[in-house]
Order: sequence, then C-alpha cells, then structure tokens
Amino acid sequence: MFKKVLVAVDFSGPALELLNAVSDLKYLGLEELIAIHVVRMEVAGRGIGAHRKRFLQKIEEKKKELEATGLKVRVIQPVGSPVEEIKAAAEEEHVHLILIGSIGEGSLVRELFLGSTVANVIRATKKPVLVEKYDKIDGMPVRKKIFREGQPATALLATDFSRNSLQVFDFFLENPGAFPRVILFNVVDEGYTMEQIEENKRKAEEQLKLWQDEFADKGIETEILIKVGIASEEIIKAARERDVSLIALSRRGRGIIDELVIGSTADPVVRRATRPVLLLKG
Repeated sequence: MFKKVLVAVDFSGPALELLNAVSDLKYLGLEELIAIHVVRMEVAGRGIGAHRKRFLQKIEEKKKELEATGLKVRVIQPVGSPVEEIKAAAEEEHVHLILIGSIGEGSLVRELFLGSTVANVIRATKKPVLVEKYDKIDGMPVRKKIFREGQPATALLATDFSRNSLQVFDFFLENPGAFPRVILFNVVDEGYTMEQIEENKRKAEEQLKLWQDEFADKGIETEILIKVGIASEEIIKAARERDVSLIALSRRGRGIIDELVIGSTADPVVRRATRPVLLLKG
C-alpha cells in the first residue's frame, strides 16, 4: 500500500506520539519514513532554543530506534510555511502517503495538532493523507491504534456512488490483506419523501451487493450498512458504534464544486471523527 511515508511533526506531544504509528504503517507496507519538521520563517533566525534542542534530541533518539528495526528513516527540517513545505516535500520525495495527526472533538482536547495545518495540508496536496486520532489519558495524548492486538482490523468505506468515492472501494480491492473486514457504507439524504428514501435505499443496497461480491472474491468479510441522514454525521456515528479501525473516504464526492479539494463530507469527518481517517485521491 504505502511504502514511503512522510510524517509531519512539531514540538507537541501528539507529534512525537505520531512516530509510534510505525507499528501500524508496517501493516500498510512501510519501508521508508521521512519525518518533516518545518521551521517557520519568523523563528528561523532566532537560533536553536533549549526547547527545540530537546525536541530534536528526542527525534534523533526515535530515528535510531526505528532504524534498529530495519526501517529506513530520514529527518528533514526545511524553513518556510508548514503547509507549503509539507506539500513540496511530499511531491519531491514521491511519497505514497502523508501522515499527520489531530485531536478530534470526541476527546478532551478540541484543538487540531499543528492548528489549521491539518486541514490546509489536505486541501493543498494530491497525495493520500492519513489523519491519526488521539485519546487523552492522564493529560497525555495517546494515539488510537489501527491494528490492535487480538482484533481484526475493520475499515469503514464510505461512498456516495460518485466516481471519486468508488475509487476507495477499488483501492481496498487492489490492496487486500491488511483489513480482513470492511463495512460498505452509504448515507441516503433525508431530504426526500419516505417513498423516495426507501427507493434510494433499495438502489444503494443493490449497488453495494455488487461490490460485496468483489470483496468476497478477495476473501474479505463485508457488511453493508445504509443510513438516512447527514453523511458526515452518520459516518462518524457508525465508526464509533462499530468500533472501526479506520474510516476511508474520498476527499471529494459527487458535488460539482471542488470545495478547495476537501469536500463537505470529508472536512467534518476529519475534524470530528474519533477514529483515524484515510483520505484518498479523488
């Protein structure tokens, strides 16, 4: 799946915890990890303070620890805008995935790690983005693991049947193995008559059953789940209730407006979901 991954880190606790995602990424094919720490232009001329020295020392220690496992690891520190430098590095290094972290509304802390950088990176890049999530335990951020010991990993694959969203199904069909179970998920808009809603649910089930057969051919267990309501809210709710390992969706749906690359469904899911979110190219 993702052999070369760019990980965005800053001075925060969640950033360092993000490097522990390597255990998950190895299930997804990780061979090379590039940690990027962007030094903002306005602080670049002030020299290296004590806080930053301690941070860089921790990063170097983690680098050696990961290299000891046979992983290829590099740390880069460009100067400039975090969003632009992360985007540029992802393209120049030809990475397969950008890994970044946020703390969703379901936790005790509502602020995004790296502030607005998470949403802006998603808008700026064409690369797949994995947004990790955290719990707050004893005041410390603890990353939600995708692959948990003794539990088969389950991915919730959300679709509105647009070409962009169906590419999510294609991606998981082309990369079987990591997720032995998937939920094929569709939300029917509640802004219809009851007759129209029932008809739309019937059509959705017919289409999802065709995809279910394809996943079965790959040996992947599937569940079809259709809800009525607002797509982002139902995705977040279903992921929590089903205790899924990962939410996967396209950054764009059927809307004719690009919405700055990240769609009206993907944006609130990224911000509010309490499960890791994989955004694939549309």
